[in-house]
Order: sequence, then C-alpha cells, then structure tokens
Amino acid sequence: MPDPRDRFEGGTAVITGAGAGIGEGFARYLSGIGMTVVIADIDVHRGQALANELVQSGLRAEFVHLDVTDPAGMERLAEHAFSQYGSVELLINNAGLETGGLLWEVSVERWRRLMAVNVDGVYFGIRSFVPRMLEVGTPAVVANLSSVGGVGTAPLQAPYIVSKHAVLAMTECLHQELAFLGSPIQVSAILPHQVKSRIFVDAQREAPSGNAAADQVFAAMQAANAGEAIAAVDAAEHMMGSIAAGDFWIFSDDVLGPEATGRRAEHLRTLTPPADPVPILERMGVDVDAARGRGR
Repeated sequence: MPDPRDRFEGGTAVITGAGAGIGEGFARYLSGIGMTVVIADIDVHRGQALANELVQSGLRAEFVHLDVTDPAGMERLAEHAFSQYGSVELLINNAGLETGGLLWEVSVERWRRLMAVNVDGVYFGIRSFVPRMLEVGTPAVVANLSSVGGVGTAPLQAPYIVSKHAVLAMTECLHQELAFLGSPIQVSAILPHQVKSRIFVDAQREAPSGNAAADQVFAAMQAANAGEAIAAVDAAEHMMGSIAAGDFWIFSDDVLGPEATGRRAEHLRTLTPPADPVPILERMGVDVDAARGRGR
C-alpha cells in the first residue's frame, strides 16, 4: 500500500468537525506526515486547543471556526484556504451528529439539525471546494464521511442511518460527475466502524432521547466505543493508506466494513425484508419486553 506521506506531504488538508473524534484523528495523523491542516469546527474550545497543541509540537495547523450548516461560512473557509495556501490537496467532510429514539419521537428540530450537519454540510463542502479544486487543476481528494450504517439499517438510529445513506449516494454521484469531466480530483467514501469518538456522548447530551431502549442502545455502543474501538489516529492512518492508493471505498476495518457491504448487497439481491431487530437489540442489552411496555 502506498505511503500517504509520499502523496500528501507538503499539501494542505481541510477537515470539518476536526475538533474531536475521527476528525481529530485525521488532523493529528495528517499534520504528523507533513501536511498543513485546517481544523474547521463549531466548537471553538476543542478546535483551537487542538490547533495550538499541534503548532506547539512544531506541526502546521490552524483553527477556523465553522458551522457546516452555514453555506456562507463554508464559502469563507474555502476562500481562506485557497488564498492562504494556494491549493487544497485533501478535503475531508467529516462533521456529523448522531441521535437516538423511535423515528416518530425524534423532534423536528433535531431531525433538521442532524440532516443539516450530516448531509447539507457535505454538500456545502463540495459546493465551495470542488470548483476551486477544478480551477487549480492539480490532483486533489474529496473524502466524505458516510458509515457502515450507510450500507445497512438499524432501529432507534433512523435519522443517522438515513443521513449516512444520503452521504454515500452523494459521494457516488460526485465520483461519476468528476469522472465525466475527466478531472484530477479523486473521490472517496469513508465508512468507519467502531472508531473512538464522543459522538454518542454528545448526542445524549444535546438531544436526550427520552426512550429507554434507545438509551440502552447508546450505552452499549458507547461502551464498545470506549473499549474495543480503534483509536481515531490509528484509524486515520489506516484509512489514509487506502486514500493514498486511490480507493473509492475506505474502511477503518477491512474485514467488518466489506462484510457490511456484502450483507447489504445480498439483502438487495434477494429482496428480503429488513432484519428482525429483536436479536440485534438483545445482543446490545436492550430489555425488549420492557421496551415494548411489557414484562413489568
């Protein structure tokens, strides 16, 4: 597998949602291999602290405050990056939210906020950066964060799953459109699986589900995240190897990721109904009878 340093050293990377989680892992890894990293995040404290730490370590990084749901803010970010550095070799549209609960119990406000961040934020990044990449005309990469959830389904996480399916479809369409133009821009879809982050903790803090089963699911996922999940910087190093190789499908786990896509392919090939959720939830420690209002 190619060494990402050979391809990206000396270039500029812009990462949205880079103040924590997978985005932070990419920022740490990419700055470590010699890229200038623009850390774009809505959380000023997290983003600025990370940029300061990297700079104090002798690496090249800066923080730019960004709400990815603001197209004008994304446009300012792109204008700054290209005017300051001349080109952007790697854009990672990473910012994302999770939320739990039964679909009809999720508030309209939370649904709209999640879709605005997870889907519109990727679109705004493409809209602001791709035309400038085309104008520069040199090789570059646009990598969008979907998820293994983007090739599957899961109960009690519908907004997140819907958004990640949308991001994957958007990324596939972008790949075709840039290929149609014969451009030097590579497009990659990132489908991480169990990477250490704060996404479940933040979701429960920002939008408590009020649903006991959803709380149990998120508790199980956070426990797995804190336990066997891969460290974000290690996941970033692994995934950047695939990006440097020019791959479209990028996995943090090269066994479980393809297995998830294989299950989806078989599901569509056989036109079977969605999987029975009960065994899935029971494996996660959900008291299904109690969640259904029985077993009291």
